Amino acid sequence: MCSPGEAAPGPAPAGDLPPEWETDDERMAFLFSAFKQSREVNSTEWDSKMAFWVGLVLARGRRRGAVRTCLRELQNGFERRGSVPLGLGTVLRELLRRGKLQRESDFMASVDSSWISWGVGVFILKPLKWTLSSVLGDSKIPEEEEVLIYVELLQEKAEEVYRLYQNSALSSHPVVALSELRSLCAGLCPDERTFYLLLLQLQKEKRVTILEQNGEKIVKFARGLHAKVSPMNDVDIGVYQLMQSEQLLSQKVESLSQEAEKCKEDARSACRAGKKQLALRCLKAKRRTERRIGELHSKLDAVQGILDRIYASQTDQMV
Repeated sequence: MCSPGEAAPGPAPAGDLPPEWETDDERMAFLFSAFKQSREVNSTEWDSKMAFWVGLVLARGRRRGAVRTCLRELQNGFERRGSVPLGLGTVLRELLRRGKLQRESDFMASVDSSWISWGVGVFILKPLKWTLSSVLGDSKIPEEEEVLIYVELLQEKAEEVYRLYQNSALSSHPVVALSELRSLCAGLCPDERTFYLLLLQLQKEKRVTILEQNGEKIVKFARGLHAKVSPMNDVDIGVYQLMQSEQLLSQKVESLSQEAEKCKEDARSACRAGKKQLALRCLKAKRRTERRIGELHSKLDAVQGILDRIYASQTDQMV
């Protein structure tokens, strides 16, 4: 399907269409007609029609900011007075030939995407008829719902993901949880499928590598805008686990602090009500909780000290 789980976009707004769209019925009738089987019949008309639609298709993708499209979505987008352009399939085939579009199935096949969980509905294994395009070339017209990718837009958005990471707090270490990166990119990636495509593009460029560790996917970024990512090693995984421990310890300290404060308030309430035994129990619980907080603080300080030394050594290496 072209856009699984999403409503198909409607027709393009009038402001995004050329002036003749509403004013020149004769010109639009020509543009909405099918292409001749051979360009040689009338190369001038063929080239004129192709240039019109190529510009419009690429502009629509950039305006929407969506890296994915399909023939049906474009037909709906360019519907005019109940008619759809009959030559859009030929236009898409030409864009595939020029490398402006790429079949999503071919793109995924070109990247080592073994980290993708195929069974969760993010991607589906491509049917055999899609894989044939890799062997036969892009000579066939795409099917109505076959997903196509705007190549340049995908590359630009992948670059945005990389810069977004570089300018965030997550960049203090090159390894991050996939879930954290997804949250960081929520404004840039409208859906999970687009997010995975952008990561695949970065992986293709050797700027990230992805590993599944204890059921969780973790991402390692290259250090520096023009650097290539190195393979994930035991040190990367160890540092990532330390970072996770730091986060869990901080959350536990926060939770226990709230618990200690509650014990304190309960003790005050019990005192005001004349319930001395209950007040003493609450104070004892508060002291136990504070001792536990102190123990966790010691562990947290130790973990943070190790991470600080690691970050300092990495900074020295970069310098």
